[in-house]
Amino acid sequence: LGLGFIMLRKKGKLPGATIPYPYDLEYGTATLEVQAGAVQPGQRVVLLDDLLATGGTMQAAIELIRKVGGKVPACACLIELSFLAGRGRLDVPCTSLLSYDS
Repeated sequence: LGLGFIMLRKKGKLPGATIPYPYDLEYGTATLEVQAGAVQPGQRVVLLDDLLATGGTMQAAIELIRKVGGKVPACACLIELSFLAGRGRLDVPCTSLLSYDS
């Protein structure tokens, strides 16, 4: 497809200089990081995650990409737990391959 790939990971998992984004969870706080320079200003980034539950981590990922100057036109997940209504927390369109209602 000619597309690049970058990872957003929990704090301390990426090598080199990183840019953090702390966010709240239902049960505490967490921090996502991206490697400094991985996203260029104005670059379009579509986020992909394995699971969308409450939407907190996906929305934090969207905000982190924006923080470093990227644009997020959409996101996708493999599995969505729709009964947790995470899609409602997202401010970009989201596609899931498989959705569980309960």
